[in-house]
Amino acid sequence: MHEGHRRRLWQKLNSGDNLFEHELLEILLFNAYPRKNVNPVAHALLERFPSIAEVLAADLEELKSVEGVGENVALYLKCIGSVLERKNDCGSFAAVGNTAQLIAFARARLGGKTSEHAELYFVDKACGVKRIAAFTCGDPRRVELKPEEVVKLISVCRPYGVYLAHNHTDCPAEPSAADDDLTKKVQLICSLNNVRLLDHVIVAPDGVYSYFMTNRLDEIAEQFSAANIFKNGGND
Repeated sequence: MHEGHRRRLWQKLNSGDNLFEHELLEILLFNAYPRKNVNPVAHALLERFPSIAEVLAADLEELKSVEGVGENVALYLKCIGSVLERKNDCGSFAAVGNTAQLIAFARARLGGKTSEHAELYFVDKACGVKRIAAFTCGDPRRVELKPEEVVKLISVCRPYGVYLAHNHTDCPAEPSAADDDLTKKVQLICSLNNVRLLDHVIVAPDGVYSYFMTNRLDEIAEQFSAANIFKNGGND
């Protein structure tokens, strides 16, 4: 019976139906109580607290005082509340609004890695990083990027722009022909999906290289754009 009830709530959530507060709280409690009817616990919490928001902001000891809520469940609810606090704290989002911020962010993520990695940072209009796509094949001097995964992420999160970053493990930051090809590939994918490639930085032991700062990004963007390709295709 419990499984049928849970399935119905999952279906309502999946279909976008309006859920009552106790139903939303029940869904949150499913993971805390894998095989228990959570309806009484959800109602008990909402009898003590006026809303889900107050439940998730409550003190640990007060949560534990509610019938049916033990320490593990109270900690679980507090954890969700802490996650929401961070979500609402704008300062908790990484911002890459300029080259210096991008370099600092890329260095923190890629510096010291022993194999080559490429990462795409999907940003909104406020320059906050909303999604990260990471690619590696475990080779110290080579990285593979899967275009279909990039297209899928763009279609799902609909970013304002994309930053590309990758590392060199034991060679200078100056880009190779393969690095240029990687930039061209990502630029074309972005252009075909109406998204701007904002920069490509290479993190290396001797420093950092920026395609944007050296104006090479503009050259590549002009050549490898959807408009240019369709124009050339129409002239064939």
